Amino acid sequence: RPLPSSEVFVDGVALATSPSQAGNGVVNAIDKLLMPNVVEVAKSSRNTTALVEALGNAELVDTLTGPGPFTVFAPTNAAFEAYLAKMAMTFDELQADKEGLAQLLKKHVVPSGIMVADAERGVPSTTLAREELNLTKTGSDLYVDGVLVSRADLQSGNGVVHTVEAVLELAPTPTLVELATAQGFTHLVSAVAKAGLTPELNGMTKYTLFAPRNDAFEIAAFALGDGDFADFLDRPDLREILEYHMVAGEMDGSGLANSTFASVHGADLMFDDAMMMGWTTVTRTDLRATNGLMHVVNEVMLPPSLMDVLTGDTTLKVLAAALSAANLTEMFGWPNQGGAMYTVFAPTDAAFQALIDGDDSIADEDALLAMPNLPEILKYHVVPGKVMAADLTSVSPLDTLHPVAQLTVAGRPDQPTVDGAGLAAEDIIAGSGVIHKMDVVLMPVAMTVVEVAAEEGLTHFVSALDAANLTDLLNGTDQYTVFAPNNAAFEAAATNLGEDNLAGVLARADISEIMKYHLAYGKMMTDDFVTGEIMSEQWTTIEVKADGAEVLVNNLEIFDANAKAVNGVVHTLGEVMLPPSLVDVLSADDDLSVLVTALMAANLTEMFEWANTGGALYTVVAPTNSAFQALINREADIADSEALLAMPNLAEILKFHLVAGKVMAANLMAGEVDTLHPTAQLMVALPESGPTINGRALEETDILAGNGVIHKMDTVLMPVTRTIGEAAAQEGLTHFVAALEMAELLALLNGTDQYTVFAPSNAAFQAVVDALGEEDLASVLARADLREILKYHVISGQTPAEDLVAGEVQSEQGASIEVEAADGEKMVNGAEIFDADIQATNGLVHTLGQVMLPPSLMDVLSADEEFSFLVSALAAANLTEMFEWANTGGALYTVFAPTSAAFLAMVDADNEIADSDALLALPDLAEILTYHVVPGKVMAANLTAGSVDTLTPPAQLTVALPESGATINGNALAAQDIMAGNGVIHKIDAVLRPVTRTIVEKAAEEGLTHFVSALEAANLTDLLNGTDQYTVFAPNNSAFEAAVAALGEDVLAGLMDRPDFPEILKYHVVPMKVTVADLDGGQIATLHPTARITVAAVEGGGSVDGEMFTAMNIAAGNGVIHKIERVLMPVTMTVVEVAAEEGLTHFVSALDAANLTDLLNGTDQCTVFAPNNAAFEAAVTALGEDDLAGVLARADLPEILKYHLVPGRMMADDFVTGEIMSELGANIVVKADGPEVLVNTVEIFDADTRASNGIVHTLGEVMLPPSVMDVLSSREAFAAMATALAAANLTEMFEWA
Repeated sequence: RPLPSSEVFVDGVALATSPSQAGNGVVNAIDKLLMPNVVEVAKSSRNTTALVEALGNAELVDTLTGPGPFTVFAPTNAAFEAYLAKMAMTFDELQADKEGLAQLLKKHVVPSGIMVADAERGVPSTTLAREELNLTKTGSDLYVDGVLVSRADLQSGNGVVHTVEAVLELAPTPTLVELATAQGFTHLVSAVAKAGLTPELNGMTKYTLFAPRNDAFEIAAFALGDGDFADFLDRPDLREILEYHMVAGEMDGSGLANSTFASVHGADLMFDDAMMMGWTTVTRTDLRATNGLMHVVNEVMLPPSLMDVLTGDTTLKVLAAALSAANLTEMFGWPNQGGAMYTVFAPTDAAFQALIDGDDSIADEDALLAMPNLPEILKYHVVPGKVMAADLTSVSPLDTLHPVAQLTVAGRPDQPTVDGAGLAAEDIIAGSGVIHKMDVVLMPVAMTVVEVAAEEGLTHFVSALDAANLTDLLNGTDQYTVFAPNNAAFEAAATNLGEDNLAGVLARADISEIMKYHLAYGKMMTDDFVTGEIMSEQWTTIEVKADGAEVLVNNLEIFDANAKAVNGVVHTLGEVMLPPSLVDVLSADDDLSVLVTALMAANLTEMFEWANTGGALYTVVAPTNSAFQALINREADIADSEALLAMPNLAEILKFHLVAGKVMAANLMAGEVDTLHPTAQLMVALPESGPTINGRALEETDILAGNGVIHKMDTVLMPVTRTIGEAAAQEGLTHFVAALEMAELLALLNGTDQYTVFAPSNAAFQAVVDALGEEDLASVLARADLREILKYHVISGQTPAEDLVAGEVQSEQGASIEVEAADGEKMVNGAEIFDADIQATNGLVHTLGQVMLPPSLMDVLSADEEFSFLVSALAAANLTEMFEWANTGGALYTVFAPTSAAFLAMVDADNEIADSDALLALPDLAEILTYHVVPGKVMAANLTAGSVDTLTPPAQLTVALPESGATINGNALAAQDIMAGNGVIHKIDAVLRPVTRTIVEKAAEEGLTHFVSALEAANLTDLLNGTDQYTVFAPNNSAFEAAVAALGEDVLAGLMDRPDFPEILKYHVVPMKVTVADLDGGQIATLHPTARITVAAVEGGGSVDGEMFTAMNIAAGNGVIHKIERVLMPVTMTVVEVAAEEGLTHFVSALDAANLTDLLNGTDQCTVFAPNNAAFEAAVTALGEDDLAGVLARADLPEILKYHLVPGRMMADDFVTGEIMSELGANIVVKADGPEVLVNTVEIFDADTRASNGIVHTLGEVMLPPSVMDVLSSREAFAAMATALAAANLTEMFEWA
């Protein structure tokens, strides 16, 4: 290229000579070989076109055509295709992220020249992406990060190019928090987490983070008076400090010098040309994270404090001077121990001057600064915490640093006022808080509303608050707006309220309501009022009219406004305001006009108006106009509304709707409530749907008035003082009342719960005698099912005849009653109601001409297609009558009803039953069917596990109660609690076959002839032929023959003649039914007076005293038989007695010495490993004693012996290899290998000696639990202690010898 001088350069190389002409051109000599740059080398190959395009798009070409040197590991086009496939993206998508693409390509460039031969010398390989490449050489091949270099050492003028067959992927880039963690900035990471900034610095938003080192945080904690870093983390301003170290976006190190950045905190960071800000220096730059950059700084940077900002503002000089004069500067500057945050409402210099000008007692600024209450005034301008202007209106009132006074915030969020003054400037950020400028100095008020009222001379108002028990409320911390009548207003109110004097006003029952009507929650200055309504604390509204400067409340002018209190504001009125009275509210409701007219006709309005001496409060249950019209329509003797108003008992009816006191709907309590009626009470019920009065729902509740509350209802209630039972008696329904008494239902129907009763007349009861198969009424009243019949006549709640609609209603018996309604007539189950709506305090009575019978068991079975075969079977067995109503005595039954499918399955399973006809012809059909019937009515929830008597004695059903639901003889209930009038049905999918043979008969049938003879010899035959349930463990004949010889007898008869033979046989009988499924291990009582038998469930069966069952669960009508092959001998000796019997005298003496004899003579089961006498003698030496007496006198003898005891009963066959816990708490190691059992390597050589309370296994050694030294030596944690004890010659005292 031509240069200003005469020299000519080619690619920066000067021509060595003048041009030499040739025939086909010209030759210029140069002193250097010209080489293409690395980009040109890449361009020269068709295999790296993708790389070249990517370099251009990432704007790296200029970098790589520079002087270098560079080493470029150039991915081939195929490498890029493989990478894109792996990343599931297109080449265009890759290039769209220029920043990411550039970083990826920089991973392939090392800013130095690396030839293949250099790789062996460990040359630096840090890439432009600041990542190290792993260069390895195998033979002549070079690998970079495990990728083969396919073409190497392609030299260029500014470096070298190596072609690689894969794109070198960037190492995962950490987030700023992960980067700080990896770099060891643990204090910074802890602080970020404590300040709640981890999500932000781990997120997608990019930040530049100035990261102080750990020691910088330690120094800062000390400098700020926090003591240590842990205290620093608890600073309230921790987040503010950390946000001062954060800048939004990425500011790389090259742009820091002589720059100013706005921190996330809001205050600026300003660095000089040396990248210093004050004493803070940036020591390391550009640590990259996925979401930003991190620069290391040498100290924790503190944003400007409140005092820094205040003193730096030329309009706040007086405030700064005042804070200094009041000794308050320290809390607003650094260091401020604890890091409290503050919001300062900062009066400007002009505001202070206005205060001086407006107060003659403050001569000048010096006098201002000398004011004794200056600290309190200034503290009133300071709120703890940082409250931005937008948040002010959501936190009124604001606590201040003043000991009692609060600031009142009002206005809109975008234009808040503080104590009525606007903000001149807002949200001036400081490190320790925020400043809002104000053009006024705020003066604190420390008096409460009550104290302000007293100060203002409103003495009658203060007395009224006290009389209304509101003084504490208005001396509290909640904010209130008070409309306070002056003294003259209270004196005038005496006349308006019908009282003689002020004392009468203050004594009124409604004084609290009147006073609450003068209170509104929250603090409202007159400027805050707008035309409309505000809610009083009495919960009726006050009408406000705000027209310019004038404010009227209920048309009364506020003539002394805005008297501020610490907990509100007082506005003085010239009248006492009265909330709407009950009459006012009733009269304003068009739906209650008839009630108002009726009250006037009955001369009852005055009591509901304000001029009612004493000011009583009332609750009005208010019938609507439609309710009065319904009464007129219903009652023939009330022709029209005029007749209604002329009723002589109108006042009594209305008083029945009035309750003394103010009772809100939420405070209604179930039960009887006194009314203003002289005798009648209202009945309140509280169903989930809402409260009812005399069974009627309230249409609208809690309509408030000043002197009470109104609840609307759509019924006129007629006063009644009699219960249902009493009403029935008074109406002459004597048989019904007698029946209720016999069925123990009279108390229910004389109680407080609401019911509707369909009561049969006396003639109806006489007529039902024949229908029920009885001889007379007395027999009807004596029936077992009488209660069910009567409950079928009762429904819950109060249902007038007019509310009965066609359909079904649920009776208290559970069965439904069918209601018919046509042409104004109402019928239930076909019976006409001929005397309706007989009122009672707890419900209604409707009289019927017949006794209704709920569906019988036969009715219910016949109505269900699934029971069609059962119905046929009952008919074939002549059993239907007992399940119908005409069954003398009216027994109740529970039927476990097999379905038709169950009967057909029985036919299929039994070859002796050819078909269904054959089944119906079975001679024992009646017994089979009655086996499914249990006396009484037993709901599924009331079934109890065990045996249940049936109508086929002695056969019993077996009830089990697994979690899945009740089973009968192992069969689940397909459906349950199918109600009938005379019982209940539970559906089952099986036909149950009764077992009627007794245990004795079944034993004989099983061929246990010796056992049967033995029962006779032991006088047990009658017992086991009875109806009580038993379980028998029956030895077979060969077992009895073996017992003859074992017990030293000659013949079987000799065995049975033994005096102890009855006790032996009783040991085989358990007084309850125990199937194999019921076995859960342990001992159970037998008929033997003391000995208990040990049972266990084993795979495939069970065992008793270790003897396996050879046959099991042989059912008898009165129990079950399990066959065994041995006659069991009862054991009555305890463990201690067995040990003595076995000659283990030293062990018995040791138990006595260790005070363990009573324990092992008790009832708890125990397994004992009992050392024999030789073992105890050998233990003398092992324990370092002189003789056995020394062993027995040892303090640790109880510990040694408890190590030989294990809770529970374990035979040798029960042991498995492993560990078992001794009574001492230390483990015993068991090794069970075939028949040999070792405990702590000691062989049991005399096992399974049974006792009444356990098992004794004899050992040849005394086992010693691990000593203190054993424990110390065996645990690594105590190794040093063990070594120290040995060094101090103290080990022996902690060992057994």
